[in-house]
Amino acid sequence: MPKTAASDNPGATITQLTPMMEQYLRMKDKAGDALLLFRMGDFYELFQDDAVVASKALNIALTSRNKHQDDPIPMCGVPVHSIEGYIESLVEQGHKVAICEQIEDPKQAQGLVKRDIIRVITPGTIISDNALQPKENNFLASVAVAAQGASFAYIDVSTGTFAVTAWMGGNRTQALEREFDRIQPRELLVPEPPPVPISLLQQPPGTFNTTFQAWERDHFRRERAYQLLTRQFGVRTLEGFGCEDNDLAIAAAGALLAYVQSTQQATLDHLQGLKFYSTSDFMVLDETTRQHLELVQSAWSQKRTGSLLDVMDMTVTAMGGRLLRQWLSQPLYVLQPLQERQDAVAELVEQSTTRATLRQTLETVADLERIVGRVSFGSVSPRDLVALRHSIQALPAVEACVRNGQSAWFIERAVQWDSLADIEHRIAQTIVDEPPASLRDGFVIRPGYDPELDALRDADALGKDWLSAFETQERERTGINSLRIGFNKVFGYYIEVRKTHADNVPDTYIRKQTLVNAERFITPDLKEHEVRMLRSGEHATRLEQELYDALRQELLQHTARLQDMAQLLSQLDVLASLAELAVTRQYCRPTLDLSDRLDITDGRHPVLETTYQDERFVPNDTRLDCETNQILLLTGPNMAGKSTYMRQVALIVIMAQMGSFVPAEAAHIGLADRVFTRVGAQDLLAKGQSTFMVEMTETANILHNLGSRSLVLLDEIGRGTSTYDGISIAWAVVEHLHHHPTAHPRTLFATHYHELTVLATSLERVHNFNAAVREWGEKVIFLRKILAGRADRSYGIQVARLAGLPLTVIERARQLLAQFESADNAQAVPSSPPQPASAQRQLSLFDHASDHLLQELRNLSIDDLSPREALKTLAELQQRAKRLP
Repeated sequence: MPKTAASDNPGATITQLTPMMEQYLRMKDKAGDALLLFRMGDFYELFQDDAVVASKALNIALTSRNKHQDDPIPMCGVPVHSIEGYIESLVEQGHKVAICEQIEDPKQAQGLVKRDIIRVITPGTIISDNALQPKENNFLASVAVAAQGASFAYIDVSTGTFAVTAWMGGNRTQALEREFDRIQPRELLVPEPPPVPISLLQQPPGTFNTTFQAWERDHFRRERAYQLLTRQFGVRTLEGFGCEDNDLAIAAAGALLAYVQSTQQATLDHLQGLKFYSTSDFMVLDETTRQHLELVQSAWSQKRTGSLLDVMDMTVTAMGGRLLRQWLSQPLYVLQPLQERQDAVAELVEQSTTRATLRQTLETVADLERIVGRVSFGSVSPRDLVALRHSIQALPAVEACVRNGQSAWFIERAVQWDSLADIEHRIAQTIVDEPPASLRDGFVIRPGYDPELDALRDADALGKDWLSAFETQERERTGINSLRIGFNKVFGYYIEVRKTHADNVPDTYIRKQTLVNAERFITPDLKEHEVRMLRSGEHATRLEQELYDALRQELLQHTARLQDMAQLLSQLDVLASLAELAVTRQYCRPTLDLSDRLDITDGRHPVLETTYQDERFVPNDTRLDCETNQILLLTGPNMAGKSTYMRQVALIVIMAQMGSFVPAEAAHIGLADRVFTRVGAQDLLAKGQSTFMVEMTETANILHNLGSRSLVLLDEIGRGTSTYDGISIAWAVVEHLHHHPTAHPRTLFATHYHELTVLATSLERVHNFNAAVREWGEKVIFLRKILAGRADRSYGIQVARLAGLPLTVIERARQLLAQFESADNAQAVPSSPPQPASAQRQLSLFDHASDHLLQELRNLSIDDLSPREALKTLAELQQRAKRLP
């Protein structure tokens, strides 16, 4: 139970409190764990623990009520006119905020003003434009888990997006976590007590910030959820939404809807339906892959800058930006819709005039999805409605572009087209062309729309004329030229006279207020006129509010039409953006099919080629399949471009399967059902996992879940442990991938262990490639080219020199390397290091008795040895070396 003044003081009872505090405590009990903003005149006040929390979060003064009593009540307040900023700050810090409003006019209240909670704002339900990113969704999600499966539902309250998916069987935990990682909800509802896997509740720091909200288990009951969903959508069954028989999906979606209805206290007319989707229709990308490939945010900054999304996004509308992010985060694994997207993009690539017209016109279209959401919530502003009107006025130009299209996508959308002309006409008929920001400012309704409102406005204008004439009359009558008529909320209209003219004030003036340099007066005529003006002004304000609300209610009837067109326009924006990207960056259209081919000619990294524009990006080819070229074993030094090459292959595949053209001269891509990456290493110390543990965990996940249509990227497997352990693990992983009984996934395998290159002689689908370098004197030049064959050196010391290690360290490393390379390569690194150059007079580290052993090693033909023979020979040589003095 929330802490109260009564509970703080055992001797106090609620009857000892003021009526206002009694009302506050009732509202606080209703608000639960939310911070209660209690409206009192021009301020929202917070009391007790809420005041302590809010004062710290907002950095505002904490004071107290009943200061001189034994148990003062902590309090703080914020002005009504700036409340939005304070709410946004509290919600951003993860707090829930309950708004308790005065629900009656204080002037008409008899006794205590009636108050009630009109809305609870949470991280997942905030709709203020200032608190939301234009090109990002703000998702609220829920999970339902049972012994037989799991379900995940999510909603963006600001746009009306509402979707759910479900899984049955043993893979539900991983599938649930993948969707959680993809959606990145700001708030997640879990039944109380939570049945979800504990790993879902322990995201590593720095990924994304999710507030976990316990929600009564009763809300997840199938019967209750079903009734709530059908009532919301005005249907008898959920068959039309594809989830009639999926109890878990209904539970997750219904619980989510119950939470939104509970917090928003609104009808939610913009929630028109529920999309049930199957994750099998999309490429699987787990959290590790998303992070390694930096699809929507940089791994270093956790920001959008530097990500694939950042360089791909050429959308011109907020709606299009959000949809592009969705397409990139959820690539398709179904050929037909992919080819339809490709055809539409190709048409816009060819039709440069149409593309330019389309993009230029769409740039004038507002965020229709969020405007429709604000219409539903009753918070739509007059300027929102004018923006909606102007957006509809742009539709004829867009329609012409759509009807000129020849591909299936354009033909289908031309049939679906809705001009929305009637909606545009109603807004134009009702709202002035340039309205004020708020309805409270008045003069939003167009003159001539309502005769009664026009009459009231005329009366107001006549009243102002009367005031001007009265002011002139009084100046002439009193001879006081500085006399003026003013107004404030406390005293109403008044006559102000400077004290220097006080002797000239008529006896008929009634003194009302004394200032430092002036006196203020009223007269019976002035007060009588004030009453008439205020009455007509208040009437005009109420009538304008009624007319505005009537228009809003009318627009609600067209919610589905507006949302359908908003979705169509956002798709157009994304397709035109992808076409513009293809032309600007010289991308090609990839051939997509269900084969196992992965052929890329002159592929480029889509992010790096734009980041380093002063350098020419070196393109590379890729040839993979499941029959003959399954595994590319990639060797070469650090900084030579191995990781870049591997990432670019994965990014090209993902871009292709979202419908985009790709950075290459040509590409033929057999659809991948999943992309796995083990590229780079990040210590998860907060989870007690070291670099090597993370590496092995991620590798295990890949080996357990790969399929025949998977694309696997493995970089430096085994580097986090000792040399022999690392070689053994990497060797065994390659063999596992090659010998897998049911799947031969297309694989890029980069390694520093040159010993692994012998696998290409014994495993028929393994092929050696290397990141080429050239030596120029003491310098090494990275050619960034991936060539057939293995690398012969690692060039680690040259890379260390480029990194800026002190020259003394570089020289010493060269001495050590020369001595190690001249030693017995089969024995372990000596426990005592070779001496530096200054100690050359001492005995040599290696005895001449080992010369014959070295000669045998030099004469070995490694390429002719099988792996088993090589290991046997190595063991024999090691034993002989151990017997040397």
